[in-house]
Amino acid sequence: MTKLNITVILLSLCLLFLCIFCLSARFVITDEYSDKPVEFLRSISRTEMGQNLIRHYIEHTKFLAEHRLGDYYKLTPEEPQRAYFEISRLIFTGFAAAMVTVISLMLITIYCFGGKTSLCPRNYTIFILLLVVLIGTIIRLLMASVYYGNFDMQAYERVAAIAMRGDNVYALTGQYNYSPIWFMILSFLKYVQMHLPAVSYHFIIRSFLCMVDLTTLVFLLLIASHKAISLPKVAMLFYLNPVSFLITGYHGQFENLAVLMIVIGLFAYLKLNQKPVWGIALLWFFAAAGMIIKHNVFYELIICLNRAIKRYWVKFLLFAGAVCLFLALFIPYWDTGKEGIIRNVFMYSSGVGGYGIVSLLNFPQFKYLFIIGMFIFPLFLGNRDIIRQCLLGFLFFMTFTSGMSIQYFVLPIAIGALFPSKGFLLYCLTVTECLLINRNNICLPGLHLSLNIIWFSAIYWFVSELIQSRKAVAITVPEGLTRGKNIRNK
Repeated sequence: MTKLNITVILLSLCLLFLCIFCLSARFVITDEYSDKPVEFLRSISRTEMGQNLIRHYIEHTKFLAEHRLGDYYKLTPEEPQRAYFEISRLIFTGFAAAMVTVISLMLITIYCFGGKTSLCPRNYTIFILLLVVLIGTIIRLLMASVYYGNFDMQAYERVAAIAMRGDNVYALTGQYNYSPIWFMILSFLKYVQMHLPAVSYHFIIRSFLCMVDLTTLVFLLLIASHKAISLPKVAMLFYLNPVSFLITGYHGQFENLAVLMIVIGLFAYLKLNQKPVWGIALLWFFAAAGMIIKHNVFYELIICLNRAIKRYWVKFLLFAGAVCLFLALFIPYWDTGKEGIIRNVFMYSSGVGGYGIVSLLNFPQFKYLFIIGMFIFPLFLGNRDIIRQCLLGFLFFMTFTSGMSIQYFVLPIAIGALFPSKGFLLYCLTVTECLLINRNNICLPGLHLSLNIIWFSAIYWFVSELIQSRKAVAITVPEGLTRGKNIRNK
């Protein structure tokens, strides 16, 4: 059986399972005050495994209620049916996410170990792309509808309320660590939700992020087409990647929006190779937009400028211009919010604990070395392909970061889907395991592994990608150099 046939079978089974799940869930958990959820829980409690599963989700709902993540804190002993209803929803959705995750990891394994992918007939390509888009969108929106999300959703609601009143976000909350772009988007999404009161705000936010992922997929496919890479493979490795849909569907952070800007810039640069001025201008614009949206990806702008432009003074001016644009956005809020801007944006540091070098060494000053390294590393990437350089930038961040948040794990996935490898597979496996059982995600029963398992996989991917990208340069560049030497000798 060919790889193509296996892919179609697995995707069709995945869609079939999702449809069966949605129909059965609709039958079992239609009404929060009905007896059907009770009957469902009784049926699975007949086995010891089922009892442990119910006990696990009871503890999880207590955790959610304690931290006011969603409406679980409103559950009372006087309304046991509602508690049964919520636990049934968590079990059903967790099962659906786990099922899609297993099939997705099988596909990732096939395409990372299966050697070179043969050309796919046009009708098969369209069919597979439609299946991928349908499955990836359904699982993201399903998770967005059932799960409230983590603590960021609470912060988003506060920030949107402040912004909608016209007050200074940076002066009134310490839970906002970004440029004004994101709270403007949150305000717009809140405005949409006010006109759609039946739809929850957290669902609208993550639906927007789902559209961001879908747009990223479109530009990744355009890049893949330009570079003669299999379109179905790229679509599956990104849009059906558990790291992507678990973070978008549950977590709701917006790293994917910054990544989208970078991907659009890379596509424009490749597409306009016959008009280099326009290509470089658009590359700068979108890479700068990515940095402004999430300034923890500033090194990607340095990589793009260093690879695309030869004159150092032009590189410096364009980078300085992007930084000035970023800083200028804070001017309207500086008068009353300067303390919050300095403390919560410029001086912000992600959580430090069980990930990376800082988990092994008690060296608080390491973060300054890390920041310096992010400025210097892009200058030593040589003649590598610009897209692989951007991937190496994300992997450098994941390898040497001095602070970690769960949403950072999604950073290398989009570009990594263009260059699948054993490192990519190992990284996806370890991050997926962490997300599936994490309390700040869908919290399936399972063994909690150290976050440093992910760190080790990031190191392996980083080193292997350094070697592979160097080999790719060695294959293409010396031929031209040799040809130039022969001409000079003649």
